[in-house]
Amino acid sequence: MNRKSQARQSGVGTARFAAKETITPVAVAALDDRSRYFSREISWLAFNRRVLEEAQDPAKPLLERTKFLAIVSSNLDEFVMVRLAEVHALAHRRGFGGQELPETANAPHLLEEIRGEIGRLVAEQYRCWREDLAPRLAQEGCAIIPPEQWGAVDRESLQAHFRNQLEPILTPLGVDPTKPFPMVANRGLTVAVRLESLDPSATVGERKALVAVPAGNRLVTLIERPGQLALVEDIVGAFVDRLFPGYRITGRCLFRITRDGALDIDESQAEDLLSEIENELSNREHGQAVRLEIAANGDQALRAWLQQAVELDAADLYPVDGPLDLTVLFPLSDRLDRPDLREKPLVATLYPQEWSEPFTRIRQNDLLLHHPFQSYQRVVDLVERAAEDPRVLAIKQTLYRVSATSPIMRALMRAARAGKQVTLLIELKARFDEATNIRWARALEEAGAHVVYGLVGLKVHAKLLMIIRRDDNGIRRYCHIGTGNYNDKTARLYTDLSYLTANEAVGRDVAALFNMLTGYSQPPEWERLAAAPLTMRKRFVEWIRGEAAHARKDGGSGRIIAKFNSMVDQGLCEELYAASQAGVQIDLIVRGMCILRPGVPGLSENIRVRSIVGRLLEHSRIYYFANAGDPVIGIASADWMSRNLDRRVECFVRIDDEALRRRLMTILDCCLADNVQAREMGADGTYQRLCPAKDSTRRSSFDDLLSEGAAVERPLEDDDGRAPRFTPRRKGD
Repeated sequence: MNRKSQARQSGVGTARFAAKETITPVAVAALDDRSRYFSREISWLAFNRRVLEEAQDPAKPLLERTKFLAIVSSNLDEFVMVRLAEVHALAHRRGFGGQELPETANAPHLLEEIRGEIGRLVAEQYRCWREDLAPRLAQEGCAIIPPEQWGAVDRESLQAHFRNQLEPILTPLGVDPTKPFPMVANRGLTVAVRLESLDPSATVGERKALVAVPAGNRLVTLIERPGQLALVEDIVGAFVDRLFPGYRITGRCLFRITRDGALDIDESQAEDLLSEIENELSNREHGQAVRLEIAANGDQALRAWLQQAVELDAADLYPVDGPLDLTVLFPLSDRLDRPDLREKPLVATLYPQEWSEPFTRIRQNDLLLHHPFQSYQRVVDLVERAAEDPRVLAIKQTLYRVSATSPIMRALMRAARAGKQVTLLIELKARFDEATNIRWARALEEAGAHVVYGLVGLKVHAKLLMIIRRDDNGIRRYCHIGTGNYNDKTARLYTDLSYLTANEAVGRDVAALFNMLTGYSQPPEWERLAAAPLTMRKRFVEWIRGEAAHARKDGGSGRIIAKFNSMVDQGLCEELYAASQAGVQIDLIVRGMCILRPGVPGLSENIRVRSIVGRLLEHSRIYYFANAGDPVIGIASADWMSRNLDRRVECFVRIDDEALRRRLMTILDCCLADNVQAREMGADGTYQRLCPAKDSTRRSSFDDLLSEGAAVERPLEDDDGRAPRFTPRRKGD
């Protein structure tokens, strides 16, 4: 199959993913009704403020705090490229042919609100750097030295570095009527200069020019000063006059532009989706500017000129008193060989301990792995074993984000070369991972795998792996269903769950979903799965309404606990409000955005929202509904977001194994008991860190779950040898 036919195949079956089952929706208020919903954008910035609080926490090791400060910048870059860019476009009505859209009515006010919050966040971030972290790092022998503090020896050595390492690759770009303002790369650092001719007879007045700072390593060690560093952009700025002989520099200004990161692709018209996305990736570097960061000590005239040149409002200009782009703190913190300034390494448990015959182990009973407390290497091992096992006939897998050196992808290539039927659905539209996915798609095609690029109009976000093996008693399906990506790198940093099973009902469901993704197939009557956009929303609504009915009937026995990343779906917010008013006790553990207002009398007084931000990125999705003593509990790839439920292919799997249900409840209980890293959301949208009450026990979900992960091999049994049924925690217990 050639690439164009595969791109067309990516569109087949799309109509079959239209929701077949309808529900009567509850009425929703206007999205900007602040009595019921918070702004998703402001809520996201509140999450990044919680990350900043980790950098400000003096109880944390210094280098961990430094990394958190870098994460704030990395997060904010993505927010600006995605969310701010969208609001910016709505407010300025770009790309809509001048037509008035419903979303544009509030966009100017929202844009102003976002700009103000970003300004406050960045000011606090850099204050943390200047007044706290930078001085503490200097005390430990690591410092970024600004040009005004360079000594004579420093200047001499740095000038030599400029002459030998930088000057040969720098290109001065003049700007005048014959040389228009160039397209400056997205998130790149650039030095702007004002120039005055040294020729007294020159008739041309002031000139302006730009010099792009080379990407890559920004840190240069000062000679004879171990641990003392200079920034490459400072070196370029200090010696940039060498690029303009015959001119005197009258002003300098370091700046950074952030652009709209959206890709403009009409999937329905694309004959070759891979090539279309590949071509569009280069345009991302030249999208509409939405933010201009300027060094606070930059030349005032250049600041005004740059703002005009990139066509931004004054409110889109952010003066920065410190290094532009604090992601430079990632490599800086890595330079220090100081274990005493870091958290102790997390030593993951190898579970199951016996894994020499993984298929035998999975046949014995279902398994639940909690990463990174339990090593992700077991999942990698499973795929590698499948690639080598002569009994394995076929492997099918969905892939959303994978690492650039993924051992899973290499194993799949070996499996294809060995003649196994390898079918992969690689989502080329995974934002900011498109290039990596394109490279792997091509490599896997060359190895002989069948590669499908996704579905037109839908992103495939489900985390599914199915291995078809000829066992002694016939062909059997082995399935892995996860909450996180098949990414060996992020699996060390994100909390996620892996469900491994040879259950026939699960196997039938997963096989049916793969058939829908790759061919012509109607959706089945699902036995253990709920799939978006087909049935997942309907199931969640049914389960929430079921709890409300039980609460009304039994006087408050309804119970919902859900752990996920974002709560931004209005329809489910309204369902939860109605359930709260019926007396259902609801706990939501939401790491990031949450538009729902908890604790409002008469609306949501029975809803509690908490967020856990700490050493690991909380990424697992767990859903629990008490169901009058017959609980529904499962894991999913989806958050409670409209995009997950309506515009993506997602998977929820109900967990029926009693021991695994107990484990999921233990995870939820640990999160609800956390009084170290957890913050509770108030009705006004602010978050308060929970602290142990006087004489109460300090409970960290990280510590508790690390211990839980190491203890799983010990059997959970009653005196009669049976796994006990779990009893969920009730609010207030």
